[in-house]
Amino acid sequence: MFLSFFLWAFTFSLHAQQTSLLTDTDTVSIHKVEVKRNWMTWDLIVKNELTFQEGETITKKQLDTSIKRIWNIGNFADVKYDITNVNGENILTIQALDAVKFYPLIVLDHSSEDDYRYQLGVADENFLGSNSYFRLSWDKQPVGTSWNFDFTLPRQLMYKNMYLRFGFVTGKEVRRQLEREVIRDENNQVVEVNYIPQLLAPFDKMEVYTKIGNPWHKDYEYRFSPDLDLRYSRHRSNLGLLEGEEQIAPITVRDIQNDYLTIGLSEQYGMIDSQRHRRNGYRLSGSIATSIGLNSYTKSFQTYTLNAEYHKVYNKLLQLSFWGRTGYTTAEPMYQFSKGASDVLGIRFGELYGKSFYSAYAGAHFTWINKNWLAVENAYFLNWGNGSEDPISLFGEKPKMSIGTSFVFQVPVAPLLYAKVTFMYAGAGTEWFKFQM
Repeated sequence: MFLSFFLWAFTFSLHAQQTSLLTDTDTVSIHKVEVKRNWMTWDLIVKNELTFQEGETITKKQLDTSIKRIWNIGNFADVKYDITNVNGENILTIQALDAVKFYPLIVLDHSSEDDYRYQLGVADENFLGSNSYFRLSWDKQPVGTSWNFDFTLPRQLMYKNMYLRFGFVTGKEVRRQLEREVIRDENNQVVEVNYIPQLLAPFDKMEVYTKIGNPWHKDYEYRFSPDLDLRYSRHRSNLGLLEGEEQIAPITVRDIQNDYLTIGLSEQYGMIDSQRHRRNGYRLSGSIATSIGLNSYTKSFQTYTLNAEYHKVYNKLLQLSFWGRTGYTTAEPMYQFSKGASDVLGIRFGELYGKSFYSAYAGAHFTWINKNWLAVENAYFLNWGNGSEDPISLFGEKPKMSIGTSFVFQVPVAPLLYAKVTFMYAGAGTEWFKFQM
């Protein structure tokens, strides 16, 4: 079955060529829209991304924007279009090649016994062809284990551009803050590297959350339209999660009986277009959240974040990518920022911590193969960041820094067939490789 599917996808890539039928100043009346090759996704999902209706006269810009919006759905390995005249009527045919988006969730993200993430479960990023997202998984990391459920109803099924996401997390966690100690001899050679805990907070957790996308948001035109986030969190101490001397360490937070209701607003400006693994565009986003203590043990706090990313596709080979993140919180230590390899590759989770933080990335991404049946990308990057109790000194201190390269292999028509290998150097005693599949 899969062999037949790949042969069909390969044939599609050879014969479904998009033709440039319109110039920038041309207009054309579209009498009918047909959607083909979408063996899973509903026609409704594709047509709802069009910026025009059947019977309207459109420009090339409207058509190009509509095709970008269909790509951005994220379900397709390829999107082509053609306009033909049949009996005096112009028919727009959109050929959207569905990728396989339902799969057993088997995630291996490994650097060492101190830096890993394993996931087992099921996921469907195009649930029953509706573009809804569904995931049920068991997640294991050095900080703990959890069960996760997540479901998202997309805007194509909601009012205007509204979407609805909801889910829950239950499990065990040990929040950590770590300092890396490098011991050198008289010749400045590394003798030993130790990771010294600055804080340990072990607890059982249960969290329920929802996010409501603002229906008045626009993709390519800014309109103030913040999204709403709600989360209930229940955390209870569990010293049994610690081992050995950690149980009696004075830095251990022992009396955790916290119940929070977190209310947040997030807003974004700009748009990033996607075609398979490639990105083009920019986006600025920020959030404000207040976590309200629901019992006498729980202290309320506020959290502020700001994110920016920029991607530029120069040609079929080269894409430059940059992103930056920063944040500030008024929380007590166990709820302050605690970051790891997802912010600076090579460091351990908890090495970057404090009331404030920042991280940044700059990379050159080279796409050597970009077909329906195989995509190969190689990147060279610089990644850095820092955490601090004092936001004023945050950018003045020496950051944690990583430099490296990565190789990604993926089958776009079946994204579950994915592998990424990263080699990096972030200083003595850090992780030097990362394997993801």
